[in-house]
Amino acid sequence: MEWWKRNNQRLIQTNLRSSDASLDRQVLIEQLKVLNANVLLMNTGGLVSFYPTELPFHYRSPSLGSGDLIGDMVHLCHEHNIRFLARFDFSKIHESIYAEHPDWAYRSLDNKSVNYNGFVHTCVNGGFQKEKSLEILKEALDRYPIDGVFFNMFGYFTRDYSHNYHGICQCDSCKRMFHDRYGLSLPTQEDPNDPVFITYQQFKLETVHEMMDNIRNLVKSYGENIAVSTYTDDCVDIIKKESNTEIHRPYPLWEYSASENIQSVEGTWDEKTISNVCINAIGIDYRFQGVPTPQVEIRLIQALANGSGMDFCIIGVFKEYPDRKSLKAVEKIYSYHAENEQYYGNFSIFEDVILIKPGPHPTSLQLDEYLGLYRMLKEAHLSFRVVEQAAIKPHHLKRCKLIICPDLSNTCTLMDILSTSKKPIIWTGSTWKQTPNHDFNALFSIGFAGEVEDSRWSYIRNYPLDLFPSLSDTDWTMLDGPIVELKVLDGSIGCMEQMTVGTFGPPEMCQGNIRSGKYLGAITPDGKRQLFSIGLGKLYKRYGYPEHKYLILDRIKSIVQNPVIELESNEQIEVVFGVYSEDEPASYILHLINLAGFNGSTFFKSQNLRSLLLRIRLRDDETIVSVESLVSKQNVAYSKDKSTYSLNLDLVDSFEAIVIHCTRK
Repeated sequence: MEWWKRNNQRLIQTNLRSSDASLDRQVLIEQLKVLNANVLLMNTGGLVSFYPTELPFHYRSPSLGSGDLIGDMVHLCHEHNIRFLARFDFSKIHESIYAEHPDWAYRSLDNKSVNYNGFVHTCVNGGFQKEKSLEILKEALDRYPIDGVFFNMFGYFTRDYSHNYHGICQCDSCKRMFHDRYGLSLPTQEDPNDPVFITYQQFKLETVHEMMDNIRNLVKSYGENIAVSTYTDDCVDIIKKESNTEIHRPYPLWEYSASENIQSVEGTWDEKTISNVCINAIGIDYRFQGVPTPQVEIRLIQALANGSGMDFCIIGVFKEYPDRKSLKAVEKIYSYHAENEQYYGNFSIFEDVILIKPGPHPTSLQLDEYLGLYRMLKEAHLSFRVVEQAAIKPHHLKRCKLIICPDLSNTCTLMDILSTSKKPIIWTGSTWKQTPNHDFNALFSIGFAGEVEDSRWSYIRNYPLDLFPSLSDTDWTMLDGPIVELKVLDGSIGCMEQMTVGTFGPPEMCQGNIRSGKYLGAITPDGKRQLFSIGLGKLYKRYGYPEHKYLILDRIKSIVQNPVIELESNEQIEVVFGVYSEDEPASYILHLINLAGFNGSTFFKSQNLRSLLLRIRLRDDETIVSVESLVSKQNVAYSKDKSTYSLNLDLVDSFEAIVIHCTRK
């Protein structure tokens, strides 16, 4: 089995500056040992060569001198049982190389190159990325017994590091290739409704795939045990994602970053692993200040809990790094993982629910809807699996009780899979209306669907009451965003009626909201197909009002009536329930992650949470024989009522991890 399939990485990524080429090799290896790291990801080539390259188009670090940083570090890493991943970045070339090969560069809308601090942006379709990158890779693979290659900033980029937008590349290579394939001129605007831009999106996918396929073939010619990794799922062994912070983004922060990144990969691809890097920096333009230590802890713990290895990144080297406050936390969690490695990387998340992630080119509305529903499920402590829409297959839906479709595009592939599945479905949002589909209407017993409208200043009528028991004291819920009127067929249930827009000022004139007769929810007679043409997830993500959450959760709970996990109250505890196959060291593993120190903008030290009552429902043929905490190394007491087990727990740290041993008849 290839080494990465053990899924137990404790990776440290040092994003070196050119001036770090003369770093003290022994000091770095000792730091890796202190942290219990078993993989090092280090700059090797592309923008800057950190080894004595002999290629004239490969810019060599002036600080390297007569040394060979990569040769030395590969040797030292292997001497200490640490894997070495070589980091390459072909997205830019030094300005001295650009002067000799201007045709390799990206060209902006006004036909200018982009020079950022002496490095010029290149194009995927130019000679450097298409051809010379393979020569650089070959040189490194010929010289060093590396364990894998990682490619940073691989693909099409239209912004520089100062967030300036330069537009769709207009270089001669792009123009020629696009015209040769499609007989079209390159688009100049990123308009998702423009057929030419839609074709260009496909062009990007095709050309990136071709480049990655060439890279993979070259790397694998040196051995199948050399991993390929970047930020795409195509042609790679390890999919890279990031839990990062950027001060220019709107708040609140996304507290489930690592969990969501990992679930979307682990739940979709059996043959790939994920390396979700915890970026220590608060932003690209402030790389030398780290995020709060509890935030680092949460990201690494979420990686553990969701069945992945761990990945931590700094800029430069530890010896001179000016913000070292989180290194003890990294050491603590990496050491915990090393001590309990037999229980990690070899389980899957139990799936009462399947949540489908929109793609491959989701809009911001679609992503917000998905993330809002993700948060709802987490706060309700429901155990769920995430599957990417772009890669969904029928086998993904076999074991769940419910499928949730957050504002998806109703593609033919997806409709074929859902139509043949016997599983209940809840679908939210209005994007489906962009491609009218008879099969979609039939699936949800819709006789008629209106046009997409804006719902600003109106309300939902939370009725019939028996559908929304959590809202018995709230008659109306605010509406905002796109909606679609639904007319259901005989026998189906119309719900979530829109109230008309009334006047809202002055206070003496707040009146006029009456029933419109327009329903935004449709439920089939058997209750198995439920369509809500509102972005309830988006509304919850943006505003956080519980009414939007309970409009969905009450419908989810009408289907998932006996969830595998129940935790009384406390929505700030993330619960992750993993299941092992028959030949593993335990039957189940349960993680409780303490998010009680998060206030939307800051992660504080977690507060102690005591006397948490947790219920676990197992199969009738399973009997628990022991429950052990991996954190305290103590046995955990439990009681049993039929097939339901109750545990009373204290959460006195950032997380708890419990292994459950069962006998199975």
